Amino acid sequence: MERETGGQAFPQQQWEYDGQNNVLQYQKEGMTLRDYFAAKAMQGMLSAHVPSGDIPAWSYEIADAMLDARAISKATGE
Repeated sequence: MERETGGQAFPQQQWEYDGQNNVLQYQKEGMTLRDYFAAKAMQGMLSAHVPSGDIPAWSYEIADAMLDARAISKATGE
């Protein structure tokens, strides 16, 4: 089973002119919200001088917990 990623953290709408009077719209997908949360958790741990051995794994554990809390908050409307 694939882990919920929370969707894209920073999707970008892009428009491109094709030279034939048409504007083409597409979306560039940014990093996932899970990756963004993990990066923020990692940044906090590194700034707090946490021993570095398990920081990547801990970062994703924190990110997963944040996504779970986000889902609960959305479900309860809080």
